Amino acid sequence: CKKAATYDAINNNQVLRRTETINKVTSLEGGAHIIIAYPESICEKVVAPKILDSNRINLKIKEELYLDFLIEVLVDYGFANVDFVYEPGQFSIRGGIVDIFSFGNEWPYRLELFDEEIETIRTFNPIDQLSIRNISTLSIVPNINSKFDATDQVSLFKILPEKSLVWMVDEQFTLDRLQICFENHRAAKEQIK
Repeated sequence: CKKAATYDAINNNQVLRRTETINKVTSLEGGAHIIIAYPESICEKVVAPKILDSNRINLKIKEELYLDFLIEVLVDYGFANVDFVYEPGQFSIRGGIVDIFSFGNEWPYRLELFDEEIETIRTFNPIDQLSIRNISTLSIVPNINSKFDATDQVSLFKILPEKSLVWMVDEQFTLDRLQICFENHRAAKEQIK
């Protein structure tokens, strides 16, 4: 949960981590997962997996890509057009090269186009611009904090698999922190009114 003074502040790196977590938990890539979270993060809702899936852009090699359409969708999804991407929520187009830093992946994507066809897709390091690995498909997800409203969001516990195990170091501390979060949320809501 965010502090009342900064309740509407969005940290793109936190959005990235949250979205990556939702993607991994709901797809169960590689089997079971362990999520380590601080108490305040539990009170923040997440986008329902079905809604996130229906708003995902999937691209693959040899597929046609119309740049005007892509730009329109990315802007609608809360992405900023920049010269060089360095954080989630940015994209850059330089000739036949399209860089996209999705909210659902640790590394940005680089697409190389031949006319309107995707020739290659790879992830790269935004600091040194070196390729990390070639991939055949990519998935772009919107900013989960700005694209979706409250009706699209559910508790983190609703997306966990049925037989998930929840472990707490100090139950009373966790409950106290959640109560503070609830009170801060209520105070922020009153300020908005």
